[in-house]
Amino acid sequence: MRPTYLFVNLDNLLHNVKKARAKSKATHFMGIVKAQAYGNGAIPVAKAIEGMVDYFGVATVEEGIELRKGGIKKPIAVLGGFYAGEEDSILDYNLEPAVFKEEHIKYLSLAGKRRGGPVRVHLKVDTGLGRLGIPWNSPRDFAFTDGIEVVSAFTTLSSADNSGIPTVREQNERMKEVEEALRLNERGVLISMANSAGLLFHPEIHRDLVRPGILLYGIPPVPQQISEFRPIMKFVSKIVFLKRVNPCTPLGYGGSYVTRESRLIATVPAGYDDGIPRCLSNKGWMYVRGQKAPIVGKISMDLTLLDVSDIQGVKEGDEVVVFSDQAHIWEISKICNTIPYEIMCRIGKRVHRRYIDSSGKELKFYDF
Repeated sequence: MRPTYLFVNLDNLLHNVKKARAKSKATHFMGIVKAQAYGNGAIPVAKAIEGMVDYFGVATVEEGIELRKGGIKKPIAVLGGFYAGEEDSILDYNLEPAVFKEEHIKYLSLAGKRRGGPVRVHLKVDTGLGRLGIPWNSPRDFAFTDGIEVVSAFTTLSSADNSGIPTVREQNERMKEVEEALRLNERGVLISMANSAGLLFHPEIHRDLVRPGILLYGIPPVPQQISEFRPIMKFVSKIVFLKRVNPCTPLGYGGSYVTRESRLIATVPAGYDDGIPRCLSNKGWMYVRGQKAPIVGKISMDLTLLDVSDIQGVKEGDEVVVFSDQAHIWEISKICNTIPYEIMCRIGKRVHRRYIDSSGKELKFYDF
């Protein structure tokens, strides 16, 4: 088997959920497991934490169905809404979609009446991000109707780190206007605003339901160390080939790196199809024997080259850590002018996911 793995530490995951819940002032807690739990594997992650959350959040109906087929029983909110024709699947798998258009209400109301019961939904409100949601300044366009039970009203923060305080304050005030206009408190509707950054930095917006994502996986939503949360993923491979090359040797496609002196070069069986960003070519590094090994040459689809000349005792079969800790993920994100979310979600399907506890023991689905 190709020696490229993503180790997912479920003990650290449970620790992070516990810490996040302890920080929350809300009565309800949603664990965000969209995008395969940010690359970690949605079903194993959801199984591990199901007893610690009130809801799960996914992006699509397909993601919700996958969780149901995987045995998940807790309520599942489909935060990205749904498309015409998916109403029966929503009812068949007991999913709770976001709604933000009149036709959403129409389709679901008819489906609910056909099935003889109300459909639980989550009202998406646009308070400033400008993507999806009913407009905050004309909320009365949304009409409560038979066959629909609104569980929560939620909005997405456009800038929730420490520098976004004025924006968060403005969005909070706009959400309050929507609450008042639609009498959401009287209707028993939960209010949700806080994502991971909102949970960490803005306790005033915790409201009724918080919905952290990346924080559960141990990576802070801002480029700073937050030691009470533990990274759960360790992306590793192995050295499969070592070679000593002469000075003036071009390496990789296009010969973008040329050695100035004799160097020891390691080949690692992982490339951009596995989720190693090509923008790290000649800029990034991996860890071998606890030391930085620079990436040399262009990262290819399946392979990456490292300069291991300065690493004592290096040999074929040595473990290579692509990334694992908070600082490394944020540093390589900066090199690629992106964010850790993208780095994590890009980890490819052919990277074997292995679920472990803190001792390194591998866990199977029946263990959690």
